[in-house]
Amino acid sequence: MPIMTLTQITEHTYYMPGANNLGVIATGDGGAIAIDTGLDKDIARRFRKAIDEAGLTLRAIISTHHHADHIGGNDYLLRNVPDVRLHAPPLEATFIEYPLLEPTYLNYGASPIKPLQTRWLMAKGTPVNHLIGETEAIIAGQSFAYEIEGVTLEIIGLPGHSRVQIGVVYEGVCFAADGFFSESIIRKHGILYAHDIALQLATFDRLMQRSEAWYLPGHGDLTPASVIQAVLAANRAATEHATALVLAAVAQPGDTTAITARVLQAFEQEIAATETIPPAQTIPQYAIFAGAVVAHLSYLEQQGVVEVVLAERQLLWQRKGATG
Repeated sequence: MPIMTLTQITEHTYYMPGANNLGVIATGDGGAIAIDTGLDKDIARRFRKAIDEAGLTLRAIISTHHHADHIGGNDYLLRNVPDVRLHAPPLEATFIEYPLLEPTYLNYGASPIKPLQTRWLMAKGTPVNHLIGETEAIIAGQSFAYEIEGVTLEIIGLPGHSRVQIGVVYEGVCFAADGFFSESIIRKHGILYAHDIALQLATFDRLMQRSEAWYLPGHGDLTPASVIQAVLAANRAATEHATALVLAAVAQPGDTTAITARVLQAFEQEIAATETIPPAQTIPQYAIFAGAVVAHLSYLEQQGVVEVVLAERQLLWQRKGATG
């Protein structure tokens, strides 16, 4: 596995590019604050080496949200780097400490089936030493100052992909986590996962109002201010297109499994001539895809377009006002 080095963005900001972009803020006195830690101990080991080779000492970790591909390296770093403290938003912190919750909610709240208990969906649990901000303020998208290791950061609420996800802003760089995805990721995956579509759309709008010079998504390319509007517009278009596919799938009533199958079929038909990969080749991928479909169904229900009814011993989704 190749040795990765940190890529410098501004005087005190860096990142390690990869399947997950991992951010670093230098404190100015030799210390470093990590923003997310990647999927597992192997990535974390490379991340630690990159920080060491930059002449920095890891002192703190900020976990932007609880998904396993962003927190999987926490355990290795907390066990192997002395005195490192972990910071995370409320609610997200609970999932970080008790990672069984992620595959549990993907399994309809039941004890998760074995195929969902993988490193992709269930990191090792770690204690969170400091909570960042307040849940409702972050969900509302508010921004606030947060001091850590002698450095004052701006924290911005970027909910949607995860309910209490945050971004970190420092020195003209917005570490945006999964608040948006680069266009290469959209082309590759097509339908983007979100927990709450309304919050996700609001996050796109919020990022469009920002004025940083650089925006680093958790997945994809470092994005300059000159193109961020176009990238965010592409994220909105992809999200709205997914909503349209889900709405079309409710032309006839169906339960969640049936609606998911219809959306998956429609999506696979669309991608035949593109670089997009099928979204549900494994059980974990299917669970994530189905979760995204339900998020769009919930959004349409909130908008008064669809409804869920109990009929024929099933919970059925249908167009609002449909009969028979």
